[in-house]
Amino acid sequence: MTKLMEEPMKEKMTEEMIQLKHLIMETVSKREQLKAEMSEWYERFPGKRFTKIDNLISIDALLSELDSNYKRLWDFHNRHLAL
Repeated sequence: MTKLMEEPMKEKMTEEMIQLKHLIMETVSKREQLKAEMSEWYERFPGKRFTKIDNLISIDALLSELDSNYKRLWDFHNRHLAL
């Protein structure tokens, strides 16, 4: 009995997906930096509103959008992996 030698299916990555991945990493880095600043802020000024909270909210929204776009593209280009 012979075994079928199947080549493992490979994940497809488009240029746009690579760029989105890079933007996601940059955005996560900015988010982590702001979260660290916020933590320091609340240690120094308990009860005061973090002055960059609007930036953090915007970055969270951007990260969510980037992630959704990446997932949409990944699902489209890699639907063969879900079969």
